[in-house]
Formats: sequence, structure tokens, C-alpha cells
Amino acid sequence: MQAMRFGNGATSEIDMIHFALDFGNSRVKCYAQGPQLLGAFAYSTSDWDVALIAIIKEHAQGKDCIIGISSVNPGMDQQFSSSLELSACTMIRTKSLLIESGSIDFSNISGMGEDRMHGLYGALQITQSPLITIDCGTAITFNVLNEQRVCLGGAIMPGFTTMYGTLSSQTAGLPLLAPQPTTHITGISTQDAIHAGISSAISGAISKFIEAYPDYEFLVLGGDAESIMAIMENKPHKQIQYVPDCIAHGIFAALALKS
Repeated sequence: MQAMRFGNGATSEIDMIHFALDFGNSRVKCYAQGPQLLGAFAYSTSDWDVALIAIIKEHAQGKDCIIGISSVNPGMDQQFSSSLELSACTMIRTKSLLIESGSIDFSNISGMGEDRMHGLYGALQITQSPLITIDCGTAITFNVLNEQRVCLGGAIMPGFTTMYGTLSSQTAGLPLLAPQPTTHITGISTQDAIHAGISSAISGAISKFIEAYPDYEFLVLGGDAESIMAIMENKPHKQIQYVPDCIAHGIFAALALKS
């Protein structure tokens, strides 16, 4: 826990402004309570941490705040922390609050990323278990929560955008294409075949989970969630909810456990 202050004087915790930071593999998303997305900052930008602090300070408007953090990228969240030159907004790794609450039983799981844990907890703020979250970022993760709120683990595969980059970098003759979701399973050109192959791989994985868990709710979240929803369009499947900010829901709900 670290403190930084934007304003002056004592402020009760209930009056503080709450923020959520979701540190992913390639960027960090910043939310105000709602959740309201304030911005997404790619680590490839040299001053991403400066821009992030600026948007928090601008939105805080001189008031004290609490920042809940979920991170799968320790180097980047540590860089953010070390860049702070402000005092008295409290930073909390909300994973500890979530685990201590016992809201979800993670006792049989090892090494699960904070993003996956917060995504499941965020999903419980939107619907009831049993449920599966499909987090579509640099990697696509499937995360299974049964009716008793016991986490059953899940699966990890390369993300939609990641597949395009890997296919190009690991082959001699295939081009690097802009990701393009499609419902087609074949293509008459190399480019169309790549689009069809990648989309089919993802839709096939999702369809396999739907078949295995017919009574579960499915929530799609993450940076590529909209593309994945397009891939599943017109496919025979149960209703899938599009909740791109599910992790932020989880962070704010975890912060509420503290008060």
C-alpha cells in the first residue's frame, strides 16, 4: 500500500474518489468509478506513466482518492508507482481483498493471474454463477466458476491480435495483416485464408466450451472482445454477454469489500 495526496486536509475513505487500474500485458486501462474508462495507455509509449498520472490527477480535481490495482505486469505497475511524486491517495492491490473475502474459492488453483480473478469477481456483479469469462487480450483466457463459486481453472490460448503477429514472425512467406474478424471458414486468397483460420480457431475454442458447459453464462471481456463477438455472430450458440470492462467491475467491487 502506498499513499499520495492531491488535496489538503483529512478525508474519510467513503468520500474519496475511487480509481481502478488494470495493468495488462501490453497496456494499462484507467477507470473512474462506474466504471468509466478514462484512458488506455500502451507501454510502448515512452511517457505512458506520466500521461496516466496526469489523467488521474485531472479527474481527482484536488480530492483524495483510492486506487485499486490489478496487475499481470509487475514491471509496469512498479514503474507507475516509482513515477508518483504526489502524496495521499491510497493504492491497494485488490487481489488480497478478493481472496480474503472468500467470495470465490480459489483454493484448488495455482498461478492464476489477477486479471482472471478480478474478471470472475466482476462477472458476479453482473450475473450469477455458474459462469465462464472469456478475456480477450494479448492472450485469450477461459475462466470457469461453478454454481458453488468454486473456480475450476480454465484455458489459455494466444489472443486474436497475437495470432496475427506470431503467424507472420514465425513464417517466411505469410504477411503481417491487420486483424479482421470473419465468420467464413475458408478464403480464396492467402489474406482471406489467414483471417478465416484465426477466426475459426477462436470460434472453435469458444464453441467447445459452450458445448462442455451448456448451463453456464458466458461473458466476453477485454480489448479484443468486440472482435470476438463479431467472430461468433451467426454461430449457433447460447447468449453471450459482451462486458468489456468486467475486470474494472471486479476491482471496484473488491475495493467495496474494504469499506
